[in-house]
Order: sequence, then structure tokens, then C-alpha cells
Amino acid sequence: MRSVFIAILLSINGFFVFGQNLDNEKLRWFNFYWAGDSANPKEAMMLRSTIDTVNFNLRWQFDTGSPRTFVYGNVWNSFTRAFPYLDKLFFKVDTLKADGFINLKNGGIVISGNKLPKNIIGFLPNYGNNIDKEVIMENLGSSTTLGTMGIDLFRNGVLIIDFKKNKIGYADQLSAQFYANKMNTIDFTLYQNRIILPIRIGNAFFPFFYDSGASLFPLKTTAAFPDLSNMVSYTDTLFNITTWGKSYDVPGGKIRKKVKLGNLKIGSPKIYVHPDPELYHTNIFKEAGAYGLIGNAYFEDKIIVIDFTKMKFTIL
Repeated sequence: MRSVFIAILLSINGFFVFGQNLDNEKLRWFNFYWAGDSANPKEAMMLRSTIDTVNFNLRWQFDTGSPRTFVYGNVWNSFTRAFPYLDKLFFKVDTLKADGFINLKNGGIVISGNKLPKNIIGFLPNYGNNIDKEVIMENLGSSTTLGTMGIDLFRNGVLIIDFKKNKIGYADQLSAQFYANKMNTIDFTLYQNRIILPIRIGNAFFPFFYDSGASLFPLKTTAAFPDLSNMVSYTDTLFNITTWGKSYDVPGGKIRKKVKLGNLKIGSPKIYVHPDPELYHTNIFKEAGAYGLIGNAYFEDKIIVIDFTKMKFTIL
């Protein structure tokens, strides 16, 4: 009985320490909400923003799989036609498009009362829908998705994702006290602003992208990686999954080996194996030295702390 009491006490104290650690840090918080349908209610992490006096709810998808934070060119141009002063607030810094994007000065995007922690965002030409000025002006107060938020905004500091409270946090750095306590902390690497985590499957480590924009998949690989696909007991299929305008049926099932991320044991680990005949996913994975991606499913009752100043990924 005494040992049970001690275990409970340690659990409570551990939770208190973690909570206190974040409570004592200097953080800016941005609220997010889940978007989806009845079949997949947590398909995308979305944030609501305001810009100056524009009477519109301008939404962003939070996506750690995106190399940049950027506005959709056609949508943005539609709003600059309706509100010309936006071109003065968000002016082009350069037009080199070295990575496909034009750099814009961030003229004041506010989410949950806080400005974004970076002064440059991307502009992706010819992307998204064109909206007539008359339609915008006739629907003031409505909502539209303006762009995608990637991790580049947070690369000079620390990104926190609190799945318990639906909040995304940012700090310039964390105090030494935060790392003074024993936690599940993992070293990570980056490839083109994408986070790569070492996932242990059986007795081997497999690098996986952490992709918050791929919530449909707890884990995903492709048929080009038989080391993984041969471990799967196939039980179901996701039908008509669209990738770059083409639809595919994606089979999946339980991995027949133990799966861990640091000290986090993933119970009944499920992975989907994309056929990927055009090698869209496979080529990206191979170029980065990765085997697939991990979505949000295994973090949904947790807080993750991604410290770019130390290259540490902590699961609370």
C-alpha cells in the first residue's frame, strides 16, 4: 500500500514540476483549433489571425511539415485589391524566389493578441483561390484561409505545442531549471525546416519527420521502404487520399514490433503505407534520410517542447 502511495505522490509531483517549469517561462501563446469532418475531426490545426483593420477572420494552418510560413499568393492578392494599404504594410523584401517563395515583410499579423515572432514571411505566387473584391466586401466578418504557418517562425527559440489546451507557445529560450528535471528529452535534427525524430522500432532506429499537418496518419511510410512495410499486419485502408491532385488508397495496420519515441511507449502502433507510385513522398524521405512521418496522434494528450536553441524535443 505504501509503494502505491509513493508512486501516486511521485506522479503528482512530477506533473507539478512540469507545469511549474512552463508556468515560470516567458512564453507567448497562440490558440489553435481543430478543423475536419465527422470521419476525421482533427484533420488540421488552425489559427485565427487579425491584420490591422481588415474585417475578416484570416486563418492559418499550422504545419511542421511546411518548409516556410507563407501566404497563398492568389488569396493575398485578392485581399490587397480589396484593402490596398496592405501592400504598404507587407511589402516585398526580394523577388529572388530561390525556394519558390518571395519574401514579404510581416506588417503585423496578430494571433490571440500576440504578434508572430519573425518579421519575414513567404509569398507563394499563383497558389490558392482568387476572390473577387466584391465578394470580399460583401462578406466582411467572414473567414478564409490565408496561409500556412511553419516552424521557421520559431527557429531562433523554442516552440511549445500544448495539445491539452490547444495552444502553441513561443519562448526566446528556456531557463536552466526546465532541463534540471528528468524528462523524456530526445535529440532531433532538421532538414529544410522539417523536424526529424529517431523512432525506435524493434531494436533499430528509424528517422521520421514530425508533420503536424499530416494528422490523418499516426505513422506513415511508403511501399519503397520494405524494412517497414514488411513489419505491418494490414487491417484497413484509407480510401481516396489526395496527394498533389491525385487520389490513392492507402493500406495500413499494426506494426508487429515495439515502438518507442525516447521513453514514450507507443501502444498498438499503427502505420499506413502509401503506394506512392510517382515517388512524391519517397524522394523527399530519401533525400532527408527519413523513412516516413509521424503525425499528432501519439501526442494528443501531451505537451511537446521543441527547443531549437539546444535541438532538444521534450515530451511532457
